[in-house]
Amino acid sequence: MARTVECFYPGKGFPAISITGASCALNCKHCSRKYLEGMIPATTPGDLLEVAEALAERGASGFLLSGGADSTGRVRMAGFADAISEIKSTTDLRINAHIGLATKDEIERLVKSGIDSFSVDVYGSDETIREVLGLNATTEDYLGVVKRLMEAGADIVAPHICVGVHAGKLKGEFAAVESLRKLETRALILISLIPTKGTEFQSVAAPDAGSMISVVKKAREELPAARLLLGCMRSKLDRSPEFDLVTAGLDGIVLPASATVDRLKDAGYSVKKRSVCCSLV
Repeated sequence: MARTVECFYPGKGFPAISITGASCALNCKHCSRKYLEGMIPATTPGDLLEVAEALAERGASGFLLSGGADSTGRVRMAGFADAISEIKSTTDLRINAHIGLATKDEIERLVKSGIDSFSVDVYGSDETIREVLGLNATTEDYLGVVKRLMEAGADIVAPHICVGVHAGKLKGEFAAVESLRKLETRALILISLIPTKGTEFQSVAAPDAGSMISVVKKAREELPAARLLLGCMRSKLDRSPEFDLVTAGLDGIVLPASATVDRLKDAGYSVKKRSVCCSLV
């Protein structure tokens, strides 16, 4: 039987919303707040309700809820829990939340609000967290968010590993995968450094095909039962490795090149197209 590869096309029906607008207390070397600028601002619970209502009226399927972090790495989302509960009870919108280093109480409140999935950054190097993010935190702090979400009964927990986030080089990615094996996570989303204009890493090279493939193979080996996906936040300058990443173990790709889809079909793969965020697995 042909292996099925999922291809995700979230499009305008699944936009990103920032609860802090373009504001963030951090100045990460790979981001420098640039990605917040492209999100829909909703800095109060009332704003979020208005945006969600507009999205529901135009037929959107859901949204990513994120925002800038404070100086401790937390995205202060718990204060929006009541608004989130109202959105979930009055619309069919699905919500994927990126919550940063949330506390146990914050996590429990957000899980109870009805959020459908949680995207959690996971790192394998304390040095990366200090030097790239500028945070006095550890890999265990980020892994702890995954643990607490699972303990709180979150429906979907989707750890993310950014390949090459340390100036385009591998540093801790394998260790991050190994830490997730111990938790028996059901999904892992791989993204990669995007050299972005206006950031400290704007001139570094994105991780090469060999690096990406090595992480996919490691993830497939350590997490044989997990759904392994290539997310939207990645360098797309060279799309030629996408097919090889599937043969290395990927179960799905967000926004694959049309040539990749054609090649998958020619090779006998069954391609399933989905119009949702890949975290909603």
